[in-house]
Amino acid sequence: MSALRYRQIFSFYWPLVLTSQMMTLAQPIINAALGRGEGAIIQLAGYAVGFGLGVFLNSALFPFQQAVAALGTGPAARRDLTLRILLLGGVICLVDLGLGLWPGSDQLIMTLMGSTPPVADLARKILLVQAPLPLLLPLRSLAWGIIMRNRATRVISMATGLRLAVLTAVVFVTVGHGRLQPAVAGGVAMTVAILVETIFSGFLALRLVRRDAAGVNEGGSERVNWRSFFAFMGPMIVSTVTWSAMRPLLNAVVGRTADPDLAQGGFGFVFPLLILMSSPLWSLNNTALVLIKDRFDLRKVARFSAASIAFFMALIGIWVWTPLRDVLLLRVFALEPDKALYVTTAVILIPYQALPLGLRSLTQGFLMNRRRTGVVATASMIKTVLMVGLGFFAVMRNPGLNGALLGTLLVMFGGTVETGILAWRARRLHHQLILSHDSGRGTMG
Repeated sequence: MSALRYRQIFSFYWPLVLTSQMMTLAQPIINAALGRGEGAIIQLAGYAVGFGLGVFLNSALFPFQQAVAALGTGPAARRDLTLRILLLGGVICLVDLGLGLWPGSDQLIMTLMGSTPPVADLARKILLVQAPLPLLLPLRSLAWGIIMRNRATRVISMATGLRLAVLTAVVFVTVGHGRLQPAVAGGVAMTVAILVETIFSGFLALRLVRRDAAGVNEGGSERVNWRSFFAFMGPMIVSTVTWSAMRPLLNAVVGRTADPDLAQGGFGFVFPLLILMSSPLWSLNNTALVLIKDRFDLRKVARFSAASIAFFMALIGIWVWTPLRDVLLLRVFALEPDKALYVTTAVILIPYQALPLGLRSLTQGFLMNRRRTGVVATASMIKTVLMVGLGFFAVMRNPGLNGALLGTLLVMFGGTVETGILAWRARRLHHQLILSHDSGRGTMG
C-alpha cells in the first residue's frame, strides 16, 4: 500500500468542506424566499419550528453515512446496514406522518415550543410534507458512504450543489405561485431537492459498485448483525440527538435571564454564525475515518488537521477581530447598533470554536476508524449535562447575564470537555496502534 500524501488528504477534504458550506446555505435561501411572502414573520417562524422538529426527529439517521464508510466493506454488509437503517427510518417516517396528520399535535407543539397557533399549524404541515425524508436520508447516506470509500468526495459536493440549485428554483417558484403557504412551500422544496440529490448520488454510487471501484469492497463479505450495527451506530445516534437538542436546551437556559427576548434573539443570531464559520472542520471527521490505515497515516492526517484548524481560526479572526466585524453585523446582517453591541463579545469569541470542533472531528473520526464509538456517547452526554447544569446555575446566580455571551460560552465549554474526553480515549488507541505496528501486525483493522 502506497504512503498517504498530503495532496490526497487535501483532495478528499476540500470537497467535503464545500459540501458543508453549501448545506448551511439552504436555510438562508429558504428564509430569503419566505421573507418575500405575505405574513413573513409567521412563515419564517413556522418553517423554523417545523424544520427544527424534523431535524431533531431525523437526527438518529445522520451517522449512517459514517457507518457505511466504516462497516460497508462489501455487498452483504451494505445490504445488512441498509435494511436496519430503513427500518429505523420507517419508524421515524410514521412518527412524522402521525404528527403531521394529528390535529392535536398543534397543541403539543405550542406546549413544547411556546409557539402561537398559526406557527404550530404551519409546523405540523411542514412535518407532513417532509415526512419522506427519513426514507431518503438513509439512501443518500448509503450512496455517500460508498462514494467516500472510493475517496471520490468531489461527487458529494456536486450532489450538494445540485440540491442547492433545485432547492432555490423550487422554493422561489412555489412561494411566488401562491397555491401553498410560503412555509409549506419551503418544506416541499427541501423534500424535492433532497429527492433529486439522492437519485443523483445513488446513480453515481451504483456505477462505482458495478465496476467494483477501488475501496468500495475492501474487507471481504463481512456481515453486520443488529449487535454490530448498534455497537457502532448507537453511540453516534446519542451524539447527534444530543447535538440537535443542544440549541433548544440552551435557549431554555438563556430564556431565563432578565431579558429573555433579547437573550434568545442574540443567541439565535450568534449560534448559526458559530456553526457556519466553523462547519468546514466537521469534514475532518470523515477524512480521519476513511484515510487512516496505519499510524503513519494518522500522523499525516493529524498534521493536516492542525494546519486546517489554524487556517480557519485565522480566517474567522479576520472577520471578527477586525473592523470587518462592524461591516458583518451592521451592514451584512443589518443589526441595529444596540443589538450589534449586545452580541459583539460573543462574536469575538467565535474563532475559538474552530479548535475544539476540529480536534473533536479528528479524534471522533479516528475512533470510528477503530470502531470504538462507545466513548462518543459518554462524552456527548457528559457535555450536555454540564452545559445545561452550569447554565442554569449561572442564571440563578446572576439573571442579568448577557444571554448571547452565556450561550456561546456554554457551547464552547461543552465542546472543550467533549473533545478532552475523546482525545483521552484516542490517545490510548494511538498507543495500541503503535504497539500493534511494532509487533508486526501492521495496519488498522
